[in-house]
Amino acid sequence: MYVCSMASPKLKVLTLNDKIEAIRLLDAGKPAYKVAQDFGVGKTQIQNLRKRKLELINDFENNVPGESKRRRYLTGNEEINSLTYEWFKDASARRINISGPLLKTKALNFAEDLGKTDFKASQGWLQSFTKRFNIVFGSMSGERGDVNKQTVAEWTNKLSEICESYNPSDIFNMNETGLFFKDTTKKTFYTKGEDCAGGKRSKERITVALCASMTGEKIRPLVIGKSRKPRCFNKIKTESLPVDYYFNSKAWMISAIFEDFLKKLNRKMKAQKRKILLFIDNAPSHPSIDLSNVEVKFLPPNTTSLTQPMDQGIIQATKLKFRKRQMVHMVKEVDKCSTICGSDILKKITILDAILWFSNSWNEVESQTIVKCFAKAGFKIRPSMESCENENIENHSDDDDDADDDVPLAAMKLSRELFDCEFREFVHIDNELCTCDTETTDWTKPASELLKDFSHDDHQSDSESDIEEQGLCENASISLEDALSMVEKLKLFSANKGHAAMLLDLVKMEEFLTLETVTKCKQVKIDDYFGSVTRDQAELLQLPMSEH
Repeated sequence: MYVCSMASPKLKVLTLNDKIEAIRLLDAGKPAYKVAQDFGVGKTQIQNLRKRKLELINDFENNVPGESKRRRYLTGNEEINSLTYEWFKDASARRINISGPLLKTKALNFAEDLGKTDFKASQGWLQSFTKRFNIVFGSMSGERGDVNKQTVAEWTNKLSEICESYNPSDIFNMNETGLFFKDTTKKTFYTKGEDCAGGKRSKERITVALCASMTGEKIRPLVIGKSRKPRCFNKIKTESLPVDYYFNSKAWMISAIFEDFLKKLNRKMKAQKRKILLFIDNAPSHPSIDLSNVEVKFLPPNTTSLTQPMDQGIIQATKLKFRKRQMVHMVKEVDKCSTICGSDILKKITILDAILWFSNSWNEVESQTIVKCFAKAGFKIRPSMESCENENIENHSDDDDDADDDVPLAAMKLSRELFDCEFREFVHIDNELCTCDTETTDWTKPASELLKDFSHDDHQSDSESDIEEQGLCENASISLEDALSMVEKLKLFSANKGHAAMLLDLVKMEEFLTLETVTKCKQVKIDDYFGSVTRDQAELLQLPMSEH
């Protein structure tokens, strides 16, 4: 009698990308056995992913190759690897040529500082390190220097080749700009770089990042403030704001925030099954990062005034609309109280006001304004699409270019009184405002101190920003009944003025408040409905007697 045995089939090994997708499906409520069927693996393998969820997401966020199938194990060299990687990102941002021997030397220096005498910066360690952090060595093109027409011309000629495999709708540009949202003096005109980095004036600024495509698609703005949750936010969650809100002690763009922005954008494009090309400048806060659905390309150093679409008018158009809102707000406040001065009004403007104004301003920037600015920076539409795009551009009304045409005369007068300049000049008061840390990390410090610096959350306590805005939201509680009454009055106002769009928005607001009223109703005792009842009535109704 012969016994025939069959070898069990080899189970499929999931890649990191597969695991992240499986976790997403599990979080969406899909049963584990169905997810297992989708990936052709066992149910237990999928269930184990739940236990490793945080570890896998951390790997994904830290740029571990998506096709990696091996589980990461602790080696005892995590501190050395972490410091070496931070040094690598800092050096890369400053366009320093980094070789394998240089990485090894730096790792040995950190190991010596940390007392890790048994650490060997071998070739095996280097291969493992570069694979772990998805680092690829290659030649570096370009170097910092003065802008010249030849550099710009060469770049413009190369653009068509760089963009050849992408549709115009998948070509993006992103850039940051500083924004004073409550400044009052002419000194702003002369404040540059580090002068705005700290001290009293830095409390009056935010950093905003805008990103858009060659065809006018706009990405949600990114805003960086100084506080985790400014008091003016009250009970508003930062996730519900119309921007992606971040914070750090100087309201600057830093590498960690930029990486998070890129990873969010990558996830969005992956969900849309798109691969995009993103052009950025070579600021120190813009590290190179390899992503599955976003290819990052650096613009030539010191040429962004000519080669970056955002700098050709997109940011200016948005700021014009923002400043118009700011000045109209001030005129309204001056009309309400004739004794208040403009500087006092500006001081009461909160970061929440600035966020809402800027978001609305960005939404109002027309697609064709963005298209024109890309064209001005040398991004040309392919011949097959050129005639259609040119027709659209010719029909563009240039509303964004003339954003100050409909600014009230009172607002223009106020800008001259407060800032000693015309309204359009007022837009440029923060052009030279620094948006990232230009100071490099002091790598001569002991490794133990560097570890503390990198592990320390660079975000300040909320107290500093709260003091600045203290009292703005205190004693401002309004009941739902009061809110509904106000809406009713506004509906009457909009009807009398013939503002149909406003009336529709107010109806939606009324429905929202009515729903809030229903959900906030307190549950009362049944005795409150029936009042005081006799024992016989209670027995008849089968109600417990109230104790009197």
